[in-house]
Amino acid sequence: MPVVAAMAVVFSGCSLEVLNPGAIQDADLILPELMPVLVSGVSAEYNDIGDTYAFSGGRLTDELAGTGSYGSTQEYRQGIFDWESSTGFWAGTHEAAWAADQAWTRIQEVLGEAANTADISARLWAIRGFSRIRLGENFCQVVFDVEDWQERTEAFNRAITDFNTSIGIGGSGNNWTIASYAGIAQAKLGLASFGGGSWAEAGAAADAFFANGGTDAFKDEAIYHAQANTNQVWNESWGRGEVGVYRTPAQALWDANADPRTPYTKCGEYDDLTSAYPLNVDGGVTSTGNCSGQGSGAHQGADGDHAHYRQDKYTERGSDIIRASGLEMRLIQAEAAMMAGDFAAFATAINKIRTHHGMAAIVAPTEVGSLVFPMDITNTTSAAQVLDRERYATLWLEGRRLFDLDRWSHPFLNGNWIVGGAAEAKRMSCMPIPKIECQLNPNLEDDANGVCSG
Repeated sequence: MPVVAAMAVVFSGCSLEVLNPGAIQDADLILPELMPVLVSGVSAEYNDIGDTYAFSGGRLTDELAGTGSYGSTQEYRQGIFDWESSTGFWAGTHEAAWAADQAWTRIQEVLGEAANTADISARLWAIRGFSRIRLGENFCQVVFDVEDWQERTEAFNRAITDFNTSIGIGGSGNNWTIASYAGIAQAKLGLASFGGGSWAEAGAAADAFFANGGTDAFKDEAIYHAQANTNQVWNESWGRGEVGVYRTPAQALWDANADPRTPYTKCGEYDDLTSAYPLNVDGGVTSTGNCSGQGSGAHQGADGDHAHYRQDKYTERGSDIIRASGLEMRLIQAEAAMMAGDFAAFATAINKIRTHHGMAAIVAPTEVGSLVFPMDITNTTSAAQVLDRERYATLWLEGRRLFDLDRWSHPFLNGNWIVGGAAEAKRMSCMPIPKIECQLNPNLEDDANGVCSG
């Protein structure tokens, strides 16, 4: 057979000559027309972590029910997350920012002075800023280069610098300028939450977003693609039953009033609905016929115990994920108003969100109140509970919930759970510096503050 195959190649006139041996030469990449491609690559680096935070953040919090069979799902749904779990998140987030650094060096080399006014440059700095935001929101402490650890507020401060650079390049009215104003408001919220800034500054930053071209309808999104960067939340809820909506606040919000922000479909249903959870998890699950052909999780979770309640926020393999939006800016305005005791302004901001979705307005709360779990979806007197519901629903499955639970010391963290039957008495609420960073960074060797304790 090898002889016959070789003769076929010869007589067909085909040539097996290698025309471009070896790696692409660096000199071949110094072309202006390739710079947009380079920035798209940086965007793809961000995408590698954007949907990971959404998927794994959902399992770590009350956004998703971990109804699958992955080892990480069993741990995350119990609130277990250690310094080995955080390695990929840490590496990917830093890599996205590092890729932006390298791209900026190359763009300056190729475009010269024009780099300082190019739209791709504004995009590059905005993506870098959002990478810093995700680092500060998710990690308990941060490290840059080979320095010692710093408080997470440093990530927010560096993000603000990046966003201001993007604004300076993009100028007034540029979409990346508007996205950067939203990013600054996110960073100011982080600073206010962890003692690095004030609530008045956070509210003013959200106001600045609207003053500089932002609208309620504005969305900056991480762009996913059906054949390239596929949306991981879609993969694990439509392609299989690793995660679902069963018993989450999202289910309660949809069941109560069809909240358009938390849509889901029952792919399967328990045969026995008379028993209180968790007694019915061992009962049979029957397909509803609503999700036929949607992969291995068509009617039950991949763990074989739970009916599969499929999230419908992301309905395509390439569904995009919001990084920042005008509606989130309303949430920041509302929280700043709540912290100032201005409940009328709080209600005004919240109602702009609800009006956008065609939902009924709320009345102004009468007190800050306190957070509860399970979420009370009817309370209107406690501003804290209203804000919890509105942030949960508006930012659902966008990788932002862990940040809220941590900064609010949310009662869900106190041993509560969605599925699985047990949780850590104090769930992990932020990601620790990974073991490999602690081992290889010489400035972390003599850690006296417990940031390298695992």
